[in-house]
Amino acid sequence: MHIEEVTGPDKTIDVVVDIFNRVNSGGTKLSKGDLALAKICADWPEARDAMKAHLKTWAKVDYRFSLDWLLRCVNTVLTGEAKFQHLHDKTAIQIQEALKRTSKHVDACLNYIGGRLGLDHDRVFFGRFGVPVMVRYLDTKKGPLDVTQRDKLLFWFAQAGMWGRYSASTESFIDQDLAALEGEDGGLDKLLDQLRLWHGSLRVQSFFRRVRPDVLRDCSKS
Repeated sequence: MHIEEVTGPDKTIDVVVDIFNRVNSGGTKLSKGDLALAKICADWPEARDAMKAHLKTWAKVDYRFSLDWLLRCVNTVLTGEAKFQHLHDKTAIQIQEALKRTSKHVDACLNYIGGRLGLDHDRVFFGRFGVPVMVRYLDTKKGPLDVTQRDKLLFWFAQAGMWGRYSASTESFIDQDLAALEGEDGGLDKLLDQLRLWHGSLRVQSFFRRVRPDVLRDCSKS
């Protein structure tokens, strides 16, 4: 049987995933995370089981995440990037170390979010793709956050989730937010400025205050 090999430097993760899904159109679709994890497992066969163990730990306290989500967090911690292609040149040792740091930072994020915001289980946990940005920030801090830093980070997380920051073009927005944390002028203030630039005012107002009085009277009569 003839086997056609499709290779070349132009075959990015997006291209490979698209080819696979076209060929395998009758089966389960492959995500970019699936491909990245398969490559990691080639060098570290226990990687999938190790990551699933962390997912099970969080599931026991009612936070349920996917392997893709956890790998995204590992990626931001290790590379400062959202796209999985940046993991391809990392060694098994680097991935293992990044997973340990990621697990610790996710624990801290969930404690902050559950304890301070009251989002203490999966059904009320919105904006989960803000966590990869949060764990990157915690990893660069190299120490505990003070009260001001913690509250700014939680304010950003709540606002990003509430306004649907990652509801579309997830990788692009994560990359933008990761870039806002880098450099001498980077940090939480720049992260919040970027959110304001994208959405506008972050002030939350009562719906009824913005409705004309005559509309309210009509509503009350109906």
